[in-house]
Amino acid sequence: MNLRSSKRKPIAQIILSPILDLTLMLVIFLAVSTEFMSGGEVKIHVPKGGAPISYKENKIVNKIMVDKWGKIFYKGKTYTDINQVIPLLNKNARVYIRADRETPYMYVFRIIDGLRKANFTTISLVGERTER
Repeated sequence: MNLRSSKRKPIAQIILSPILDLTLMLVIFLAVSTEFMSGGEVKIHVPKGGAPISYKENKIVNKIMVDKWGKIFYKGKTYTDINQVIPLLNKNARVYIRADRETPYMYVFRIIDGLRKANFTTISLVGERTER
């Protein structure tokens, strides 16, 4: 004996709240994840002070950046050892080292020491100029 009717009524309305919830969650996820995946330059806070040096940013060939954990950044890639970066550098150009102000001196010294062992003679430390 079949108590249910075999005919079902078609759904006349679409419930939008689950779709809107899912869309809102996706928008929030994309907004948060794009903040962490900035494919641009590493944020490094260099120390302030020193006399101004005139140089052109677009003519710099060898620009090495070091964060406070000792990671080395060169041309958008991350390295853990200066010996990985040395073959990529131009031997005829000056090497600019831009270190975070919280970077321990040990990391900067290792980079300078590695560059000197590889016969780089013109090495400069980059800082932020202060107005007096």
